[in-house]
Amino acid sequence: MVNARNFMYLRPGNLFNDFVVEKEEQKVLQNGRVVNEISGDGTRIIKGCLAQANAEEVAKRSDGKNTVTHTIVQNGPPMAKRRERLVLGDRVFYIIDVDDAGSLGLATIYYAEERRDVR
Repeated sequence: MVNARNFMYLRPGNLFNDFVVEKEEQKVLQNGRVVNEISGDGTRIIKGCLAQANAEEVAKRSDGKNTVTHTIVQNGPPMAKRRERLVLGDRVFYIIDVDDAGSLGLATIYYAEERRDVR
């Protein structure tokens, strides 16, 4: 039996994509300079649907430093955490907030900021 909810309301640009999860850590060099080091070998992957964030989500979920630009919806429990990054081809998204919808592990909404200055 085909699960019809996965195919409803999907347009060609809104299909499910594979996002690679990477962790960014700060490392202090011997001279005292702080650099960001990215760890991830491409084995942590989530399958999600990417959409533009609406004004309500931007106002509610943005923090002082980062602004939510996109939402990514994934089936199942959260597989990525805040301050990790999701990579889709040449696009990079920093996770600002994670919402386990209904706290049942059925769906997860990631509120993310697209960064064009990295990668």
